[in-house]
Amino acid sequence: MGLFVLLLAAAAAALWTAPGVADPRLGRDGALVLLAPVLLGIFLVGFAAYRYALVRAGLYHAGKAFVQVGFLALVLALLLPGALGRYRAASATRPVDLTRQLSSRDPEARAMAAELARHRAPPDALRYVPALVALLSDPSPEVRRQARASLVALAGEDAGGAGDEAARWRAYWAGRGVSFPR
Repeated sequence: MGLFVLLLAAAAAALWTAPGVADPRLGRDGALVLLAPVLLGIFLVGFAAYRYALVRAGLYHAGKAFVQVGFLALVLALLLPGALGRYRAASATRPVDLTRQLSSRDPEARAMAAELARHRAPPDALRYVPALVALLSDPSPEVRRQARASLVALAGEDAGGAGDEAARWRAYWAGRGVSFPR
């Protein structure tokens, strides 16, 4: 029963940290991407010991046990390089600073930077909140739309509304500790 639970935990960890599947804000960086291969490795050792004990007792065919353990070792060998690559990438690179793009002359660059800000980890994204609030009065409708969508995504609710939307967002974020330049 314990081996079955360990295998389910390894599968859940692999799905939770898979690129393109999980929400990037759930923590697919750092050591969490190594959780699935580590759990699968622990399962493999326990499964191999279990099969070995069954073969020694004469209750299981040795060739069948060898193929099963070999298949699991192959799965682990295929899972490990991807997890190690994501671990190195997560710990070695820093996200691109969006400050320059948020104040670009090009409205498409501003819109893309405003959209990208909401996909950042919350501590990193919060530093762009003052620029996003300023973009609510941008001449480009797409820039305003992306800035508003990012503010809603980061806040988890819509604090804007009709009237002076920028003032409402400024008050909302100031109440949560974000400082705005004078």
